[in-house]
Amino acid sequence: MGNILLKSGTFLFLIALGYILKRIRFFGPEDYKIPVKIVLNVTMPCAVLTSFAAYKPDFSLLVIVLIAFSMNCILLFVSTLLSKNCPRSTRAVWLNCVPGNNIGAFAMPFVQSFLTPASLVATCLYDIGNAIMCCGTTYAISKNILDGTKGIDLKKIGKTLLKSVPFLSYFVMLLITLFRIPIPDTLVTFVSPIANANAFLAMFMVGMMLDLNIEKSVLRQVGGMLVVRYVAAALAAVAIYFLLPLPLPIRQALCITVFAPVSMVATAFTPDAGGDPAVTACCNSVSILISIPCMIGLLAVFGIL
Repeated sequence: MGNILLKSGTFLFLIALGYILKRIRFFGPEDYKIPVKIVLNVTMPCAVLTSFAAYKPDFSLLVIVLIAFSMNCILLFVSTLLSKNCPRSTRAVWLNCVPGNNIGAFAMPFVQSFLTPASLVATCLYDIGNAIMCCGTTYAISKNILDGTKGIDLKKIGKTLLKSVPFLSYFVMLLITLFRIPIPDTLVTFVSPIANANAFLAMFMVGMMLDLNIEKSVLRQVGGMLVVRYVAAALAAVAIYFLLPLPLPIRQALCITVFAPVSMVATAFTPDAGGDPAVTACCNSVSILISIPCMIGLLAVFGIL
């Protein structure tokens, strides 16, 4: 119990440290991009590998990919309806930032540190369905809605997904697991130190990304978006926990995962779709501040803390 409380306190300390060092100009405003690249392209794939290495194939878990994909589609549909009368700059944020979650760099460190390897596999599977949408599909659909055009460039979406190291990591490891290809113990031992660094770097990076200089007018704009996100997350968590016929650690991991903040990829796509960068940044930062207590609270409710 004491060790787990210390771990959660360390997470909060790392986020605060990253933010404070940025505020005192030890890091520049764009320096967070370096740990982002390291987490998404190095430490997170290694964490995925070590988790899948300890995982025994269970085809029933593939439903998790469909759940994540469906969750994104539902939120995109709801966002389309609720933002119908908003100006384009605001509507683009609704369409891109309400669906999708920052799982690889946020939810994964929580699950990796507090739950079982099988739980982390469940989170990875959820991120496959999530990545299919937020790594290009949601952006393409939003552009079509905003521009009033029809048809989606599937080839472009496919290219975007193939350039996503997190998505490729999940997909390749899933294929290796389904085809029962053994992962050498030597390889797992070799990458384990890198995988163990994932939680530290991810939380420190989150702190560097935070921006608490938020104008009230901008905050009011994102209020409705975040209410929709977190009401949907709460309803999804209740349904997953009580209705999904999967082992308890898997359900707990998914409940935590759905409360992950706005996707980093979405915040990059939104300005290209015509979204207001200030509103986008605010939506990202405030969602982080909401997700942290939600996820730690769930760990406490589950008796893990």
